[in-house]
Amino acid sequence: MSKVLVYGLGVTGISSVKCLDKKGYEVYTFDKNKEKIEELKGYNYSPISCANLEDHKFDFVLKSPGIKPNDEYVELLEKRNEIISDIEASQRLFPEKEKIAITGTNGKTSTTSMVNHILNQSGHKAYAVGNIGEGILWQMYNNEGVFVEELSSFQLHDSKLYHPKFAAILNINEDHIDWHGSFDDYINSKLKISSNQDQSDFLVINKDDKILKAHKLSFKAKVYEFSSRQRVERGLYLKENTIYLIDENHDDEGILDVRGLSVIGRHNYENAMAAILLTYLYGIKLDDIIKSIKTFKSIAHRLEFVKTIDGVDYYNDSKGTNVDSSVKAIESFDIPIIIIAGGYDKHIDYTDYVKAFKKNGKLMIIMGQTKQKLENICKDLGVSYIMVENMKEALDEAYKEAKSGDVVLLSPASASWDMYKSYEQRGDDFKDLVKKLG
Repeated sequence: MSKVLVYGLGVTGISSVKCLDKKGYEVYTFDKNKEKIEELKGYNYSPISCANLEDHKFDFVLKSPGIKPNDEYVELLEKRNEIISDIEASQRLFPEKEKIAITGTNGKTSTTSMVNHILNQSGHKAYAVGNIGEGILWQMYNNEGVFVEELSSFQLHDSKLYHPKFAAILNINEDHIDWHGSFDDYINSKLKISSNQDQSDFLVINKDDKILKAHKLSFKAKVYEFSSRQRVERGLYLKENTIYLIDENHDDEGILDVRGLSVIGRHNYENAMAAILLTYLYGIKLDDIIKSIKTFKSIAHRLEFVKTIDGVDYYNDSKGTNVDSSVKAIESFDIPIIIIAGGYDKHIDYTDYVKAFKKNGKLMIIMGQTKQKLENICKDLGVSYIMVENMKEALDEAYKEAKSGDVVLLSPASASWDMYKSYEQRGDDFKDLVKKLG
């Protein structure tokens, strides 16, 4: 019997233990904070302590994505064992499963949700997995269909044989340097989604992304591009309000007026183009794709409209956890913005965030670990700001300063882990407090 270790008993770890046990593996678990958990009652696994890690040799160690490569126990385990991610394990355990894989610094969740929606609306049973929802292994063990995978750089970092037939890289911008140690490692991890693809596979990329443009010739798969700023050779592009398709015959065909979508912003039109391309290449009829995407609703915590109070619109963009994501949210509005900014420090530069806000920004309300960084940039660029300690203070100040016609936007350009367990919890706090205003 193959002997494996699952390191980390969060969502990924729990899913992995369940699947590996059912697949007949001898499963060991290690978590610095817990041993026995309720969700694994009835499953066979053996918790081990840090003192006993060196006593075992495993066929592989499945590491939860949030655990950093320089973690002391990872460094200890990799001396004798292969370290892999859950998506790598899914390739080895379920090589026959159909998958559509999506990565990028921003837009992963929205694009994954769009692809999943189009497939299900078009009569194909699809499951959104990976960095979204339930862990991938337990989903694959229990279900048949198409698995639409949102993949983080953490998951891809620890992959070797992973091979999706359909994949997309939406964009690559500086993020998670605290985890990867360098931007180069982050870039290389993102590009791993395509490393095992060949000419029978398909890769969708953003034509406007400088890093993807630099690597375009190295991709072995058939490359299709999307752009919100220029015409493409093969793929989709946005001109004024219309998305055009250029197929193998290089004919430009207008297929969708974006004013018919329920999502707003250039970045969401880019996500829609990526989703349309992936499902088109998968084999869904174009008419069915267009009909389906028009019924897609914005996901929670991503430019989510909350409420209008005294003529002021409140938007929850708690999923804006890095600079590029929040810049795109800011650029979705051409009216005065009061923004709630700051959070966990991932050691990235916030200058572009403050510059983007300055164009029509009215007031930046700053909180969290990144307070000092943001304050210094605001001073240098002459941006109005105030400092607060928590979300309630932030919204109280926003309510006092906002005038009819303004937008109050939570888009912090930072992760939530200094004050909240997740961006979802932060967004829910924002929404609950907004509903109490006025």
